[in-house]
Amino acid sequence: MTTAKKTSAPRANVQIKTTLVKRLTPKPDVLRELYLLSGNNCAITDCDNVIVDHTGVVVGHVCHIEAAMPDGARFNPNQSNEDRRALSNLMLLCSNHHLLIDSKQNEGCYTVPKLSRIKLDHEKKFKSLGRSLKQALVKSYIDSTDSLTPTLSSDFSELERLLPDTKLRSDLAKKRRIEISSFITKLSKVPDSERRFMVSIIVRAMKLDRDDGRICVHVDDVESAFKISQSKIKKLGSALKRYGVGGVYLASTDGDEDEDYHVILDEPSSFLTWADIAKFCGKSGHNLDKFLIDLNFNLLD
Repeated sequence: MTTAKKTSAPRANVQIKTTLVKRLTPKPDVLRELYLLSGNNCAITDCDNVIVDHTGVVVGHVCHIEAAMPDGARFNPNQSNEDRRALSNLMLLCSNHHLLIDSKQNEGCYTVPKLSRIKLDHEKKFKSLGRSLKQALVKSYIDSTDSLTPTLSSDFSELERLLPDTKLRSDLAKKRRIEISSFITKLSKVPDSERRFMVSIIVRAMKLDRDDGRICVHVDDVESAFKISQSKIKKLGSALKRYGVGGVYLASTDGDEDEDYHVILDEPSSFLTWADIAKFCGKSGHNLDKFLIDLNFNLLD
């Protein structure tokens, strides 16, 4: 009797799938949350070093509690690459503490539980502040012109009473109203800082008492009077031109034949100038801000 020779079944090839360890950059929303919860301070207790300095330069470092790579301190092979860049595994430190904590010789002192506790205690102090900062960030992107409620004069009766020379025939009065309405629409899109610049230019032009009545001020005069650079004047002038309410142009004043750069404002209407409105303010007691900042042209009624 022959015994059948036992043959062992071929051993299946078993492949153990491993994930390649790769350093991933933290996601933008994670970094935003991390910075909001930092209070702009290194997370280490009693460290006064800031994360972003007074010039806006980021001087702090993003530190991993459990290292991003195998040669780092407190590396956990069971973490995924996504876990390593998660908010829970990151903390913001000054450069000195980052070097200290990332040194492998200090792993015994700066353990995962200890660093997690430091992170938790630090961020707890700023959680409510973090919420308010988020609200502030949202508010900071609100268009300031959205709060404007422009009004238009219906009959210009108060203007014509105080300045009889501005009285017009009914057909021209209608045209004036249409032109001013169009100009107010333009003004309503101009940011507050540019409209305040317009107020200053009108006041300065009236003080200089130009014979031609235009709101036209030499850039050198603007620079000296308001202590702002010509580059800033140019920037403001470009903005006024972009919104269709003025600009910096070549012009001559006071009978000068030579042209030079001046800040010139467009008039609200061919039948109503900024000089008229400035004179109206002088007689009525109103302020130019009411017209250029609040856009309340119904004060002319």
